Amino acid sequence: MKHTHIYPVVVLSTFAVLAGLMAPAAVYAKRPMEYLDRALVAMEVRNAVYLSWRMLGTDAPDIGFNLYRNGEKINVQPITESTNYTDAKGTVNDKYRVEAILPDGSLEHSDEEISVWAYGKTVSGAPGSAPLRPYKTIPLPEPPEGENLIPGDMSVGDLTGNGKYELIYMWEGVGPYLDAIDLDGKHLWRISLGVNVTANAAPILVYDLTGDGKAEVACITGPGTKDGTGKLLSKGPAATIDHTKILKRKSSLMEDPAFITVFDGETGRELATTLFWPPLGPEEEMQKVWGDDRGHRSNSIKGAVLYHKDLGPLVVYSRGIYTRVAMGAYTFDGKELKQVWTFDSDDPSGKYRGYRSQGNHSVAVGDVDGDGSDELMYGACAIDHDGKGLYTTGMGHGDSHALGDLDPDHPGLEYYQGHEGAPYGVSMRAAGTGKILWEVRNNGDVGRAWAADVDPNYRGAECVAVGMPNWDSKGNVIPTNYNAYSQPIYFDGRPQRALRGGSSINGEGGRILTGWYYGAATSHGSKNDAMLIADILGDWREEAIFLRSDKRALIMFSTWIPTKRKNPTLMHDPTYRMNVAVQNVGYNQPAHVGYYFADGAPVHDIELIRHGETKKKD
Repeated sequence: MKHTHIYPVVVLSTFAVLAGLMAPAAVYAKRPMEYLDRALVAMEVRNAVYLSWRMLGTDAPDIGFNLYRNGEKINVQPITESTNYTDAKGTVNDKYRVEAILPDGSLEHSDEEISVWAYGKTVSGAPGSAPLRPYKTIPLPEPPEGENLIPGDMSVGDLTGNGKYELIYMWEGVGPYLDAIDLDGKHLWRISLGVNVTANAAPILVYDLTGDGKAEVACITGPGTKDGTGKLLSKGPAATIDHTKILKRKSSLMEDPAFITVFDGETGRELATTLFWPPLGPEEEMQKVWGDDRGHRSNSIKGAVLYHKDLGPLVVYSRGIYTRVAMGAYTFDGKELKQVWTFDSDDPSGKYRGYRSQGNHSVAVGDVDGDGSDELMYGACAIDHDGKGLYTTGMGHGDSHALGDLDPDHPGLEYYQGHEGAPYGVSMRAAGTGKILWEVRNNGDVGRAWAADVDPNYRGAECVAVGMPNWDSKGNVIPTNYNAYSQPIYFDGRPQRALRGGSSINGEGGRILTGWYYGAATSHGSKNDAMLIADILGDWREEAIFLRSDKRALIMFSTWIPTKRKNPTLMHDPTYRMNVAVQNVGYNQPAHVGYYFADGAPVHDIELIRHGETKKKD
């Protein structure tokens, strides 16, 4: 078996070293992305087995594949036109594997065989005529003993370095817990965040922060937090605190300290802890500084990972939406979290006062100005990769957004947003400069809005907002009537996206999937969220993971619909990957690629970092 080894170019960041920002580290000549395996999935369909597998972002466009059923090759010629195949002779009892044919003619051989997902059983109340659909049941570990908790927000990453994704999710409630499981339900670890952390103020950041091919997990922690080995936090400022102290709270926490902790992804062991910045401040000043005196708005904490071309991944955590907006960014070298910049709308100089109250209930990440580093889209404002304010529109807070190449005829990425306060309704702006491309004013709260290419009759994204008409990517009203409470998902094989509403998915021809027939339930009350929507398995279509209605398992749907579109995994598009990483932050928002999908995928300037095979030059 022949492997291709990755040899990243090391550039010593003179600025970073001289400024004392971090220890000298490898900086890659190309954007580093996680190595992933082929993620073959097989599903029972009518009188056949449908197979789908992953094309990597570094694969040649004409790469070919072979498929094996029970050890025997089933294709006569290499499969080069797509990354899906229907095996008319396959049965639910068969085993399959896939191998890639590399440009030099060698084979990327894998001995791993996968089983077929069988048709799922429908639940009581589903119509007798309901179509049978394949899905995967992922059992959940027993909930924490004595705790009335519900599985909630979820993220995904390769925690073990084997090229496969694991799932990380929060058991939500007072004293929340983090669990990590693989896609078969094997329990890796459990972290007890303790009563001093609330789930809605603890965004989960799962990303390879050290460049070793294995993802770490970052989260907000506090006194009483126990890591995945059962030990109380003991690094940095956590070494000298009283872990028995329960901090004062009204509706939310009213006093410090809070921490940021990075955990080892494979074991849940604490790797580094530092103080969360900014602190809450005096209780008597909360109303003025953060917007209420109950701790609610001051505990509106957001998180993100930004890729910095000189410093590598930055962990960013922020506080505030409606009044003060402040955040800190940190590097992690495997041993220490080091703060490299802060941003504060209430900076004494007054230069960032226009950023006050401009935050959204969620964030987006992307290289919006084309400088090789990511920026943080923080609602109606944007923060540059170095912690400086990039711009603010002054249009105020909103609940929902979309970042992507929404208007393919306009250069760069665009950002579409709904706004909460009059006179602003929705706006489309150039993501890199803040220039408003078009807007529609409104006197109400535009609490739901999305933009995505779902209709081939209109070039670019269709734009939707609750209580308002639909628009094309340039702001022209169009005669469609899409539901503002839906969310886009790549599922049915078209270059356009289908729409998820609750646990159901609708495509061009109508309803594709009715998830509740099989016990799939949504999360977060009226928001009707899926646990996660991301390209986890198979080809470039997205998987939808829902909580099962009894809360004892997850249900994962992957498409069984053939497509002629051959496309690299969406997870090797940097814009998409960074926004999967923040999907769990605040109000869950779908991730978009950084290119106009209907025009075809670009060749990304990336290199894959594979655990155990990455070699750094001196």
